Amino acid sequence: MGVIRADETGGVTRIVEKPAEPSSTFVATGWYILPADVFHACALLRLSAEGEYQLSEAVGLLMRAGYKVETVRLGERVNVNTSEDVERASELVREESGTGS
Repeated sequence: MGVIRADETGGVTRIVEKPAEPSSTFVATGWYILPADVFHACALLRLSAEGEYQLSEAVGLLMRAGYKVETVRLGERVNVNTSEDVERASELVREESGTGS
């Protein structure tokens, strides 16, 4: 779980994976649209104690490299375990962005 700090426009100013003292209550809940360069960022990371790459750390590297990261706030959280879940999440994003169904 990445804890996020964002500016007033929703632009992410910082993301930290599981901080001991969170700087906000705003967290990434798992839906990312990322450039292919995220794989290069992951290659620069050390694996966590659990043997995993922490996506929040990779996103932080991209931000430091000049990538713009923004948040999308949805009124409803949807797990995306099935194709129907993915479609429901996509529908919520379209509604939120004003692009319709």
